[in-house]
Amino acid sequence: MTSYKRLLVVHRRSAYTDLMTERGSGNLVDLVTCRDPLVEDIAIAHANHAAAMEAVRRVLDKSGLEVVWRHHIEDISPDDFDLVITIGGDGTVLHASHAIAKTPVLAVNSSPTTSVGFLTAAGASGFEHALESVLRGQFAPVRLARMQVEVNGEVVTRRALNDVLFSHVCPASTTRYVISYDGKSEAQLSSGIWVATAAGSTAAIRSAGGRMMPPRSSRLQFVVREAFPRGGIRERVEPALTRGFISGGQKLEIRSKTEAARLYVDGPHVVFPVEFGDRVSFAPSEEPLTLFGFREK
Repeated sequence: MTSYKRLLVVHRRSAYTDLMTERGSGNLVDLVTCRDPLVEDIAIAHANHAAAMEAVRRVLDKSGLEVVWRHHIEDISPDDFDLVITIGGDGTVLHASHAIAKTPVLAVNSSPTTSVGFLTAAGASGFEHALESVLRGQFAPVRLARMQVEVNGEVVTRRALNDVLFSHVCPASTTRYVISYDGKSEAQLSSGIWVATAAGSTAAIRSAGGRMMPPRSSRLQFVVREAFPRGGIRERVEPALTRGFISGGQKLEIRSKTEAARLYVDGPHVVFPVEFGDRVSFAPSEEPLTLFGFREK
């Protein structure tokens, strides 16, 4: 048996719970209450998540391990524990990962019928076996590359696990900047720039025209969204630096020409402001995330 004795469980709250406790979403609350087919998946996900929470708790209660449960983790350090267990979906893994430097993660998909769970190891029914495999050293962990982002030379995160979007704060506005990559620079107008890790290459950046990468790859990938050609109708010049890969020792740099730009890290919840003239750089991080049971789909 391995030395995993102190466990931190990080769990999400279902969308249904948020709606019913906060009751601030107007029509959506009414649709859920009357079981409108439009929001049927919310009720299904809630029931699945509640059952998963109970199943995981039963397993942990009889394990004899020291277990701390948290929804919010702002007041606790996951790196003070031997193992982090997440209950939810990929979003829960992303949320927890921003606070984790070294502690390995075992992720449980609490609603496989409504959640992709790309980063998860098992559903609730397979959790006991997955946990035993970890404790017995039978699960080989995978180290997923993360991304380091700097603004004006200051590191704002070393733990972007999926992707970062650089764009105007209003998605309907044009994003203006100078992009520098592989010894070349170019002024551009676009809807922004996606930068993704290998784990994030199956997500938004793929929809924007990016390529899937091997999950264990340490490279980053960038894709310019809806690049706008420069010049008039007769002198139309298509931008050249619209996509590429960033290996160790390399970086992608952006100099903002937008007054109100933002960096959205792994979704909409972690946001950093970028002002006119700021320099933003992206490079592979030296802090990978250790994940148990990741299946290289």
